[in-house]
Amino acid sequence: MYRDELAERVARRINPREGACGTCHAIAEEVCATGGSILAYERPSGILARITDDRGEVIGEGFGIVWSPAVLAAELDAGIVPSDIEDRLRRDGTSTQDVVEKVAALFGYGRVVTPAVLALNMVKERGGRTLIRREGLGVVATFFDSKGDAIASSPPSYCPTCAVTIAAAITPEIADPIKKTLEGKPNTGRKKLELGLENRYEIEHGHVRVTLARGEEVLASRVLGCCMAYATVKAEIVAGLVPQASAEQFKLYCNLCPFKHCWMDKSMGATGNIILQRLTEIGAEIEVSAEGYIVARIAGEEIEGRGTLCSLSALTNMLLREDAERILKPSAARRW
Repeated sequence: MYRDELAERVARRINPREGACGTCHAIAEEVCATGGSILAYERPSGILARITDDRGEVIGEGFGIVWSPAVLAAELDAGIVPSDIEDRLRRDGTSTQDVVEKVAALFGYGRVVTPAVLALNMVKERGGRTLIRREGLGVVATFFDSKGDAIASSPPSYCPTCAVTIAAAITPEIADPIKKTLEGKPNTGRKKLELGLENRYEIEHGHVRVTLARGEEVLASRVLGCCMAYATVKAEIVAGLVPQASAEQFKLYCNLCPFKHCWMDKSMGATGNIILQRLTEIGAEIEVSAEGYIVARIAGEEIEGRGTLCSLSALTNMLLREDAERILKPSAARRW
């Protein structure tokens, strides 16, 4: 049976060190390799995702605050994830209904980057800072005030941007100004829902191709990216759904990104999670801010990386651009 074969392939493939994001992409790659498909749809309160088998029958359905965790929820619903990691992925990579609703109240339609950037800037403007760390298979984001006291902390979440957005959504003093700022603003997710668009994903060798379609009408065809989020936004740009200024900034970053030029057979999220895991293990403080791009830096060091959607990409950018020994602090060699 298709599901049994897929479950066996998934069990051989996944590596918990790659975190919820890397694991989700690895599972998705096996779905595609066995003839299945991955689909996602914008909804007012987030993203609906579906996994189908090689005959086009839906075997899993999930809901999340943005595309990737929704796909993870669908993978878990499909019953293809080993039991020894299933509960950990559900706990650290998906969100409760209450959290989904709180995040949707910020902007809705699966848009998390804009609220995350506003939250990062708000904390910074108040003299505080935002730190991230790996916890279990997920990422935790914590806001600190100017005195160094914790304002809010997210539960373990799918990725750093999800964690920042969730921490903001569950903290009224941060959530309320964000809601006010974004009220009535153009929302690409809402536009996609009104157009009746479907997000179609193909994952192979660590990269993702996204097609945006409405039935037989294709607005963007197999647009290449380093993870589901980046590829989806690139497809939205190709389809003409993103404001020109934002599109140009995104293109500039993407063209300069070292990861793009040396595909590692891993998604950006898998690579970034391995780096974040190591930094957490050695007790490094990883600060995240939004200064033109999303920036990740090691506190107390002049080392930083830049991304546009996610701190995992910023951490990968940091490693590829800087001295890896300074960043990861390798342990002393032992006697062989």
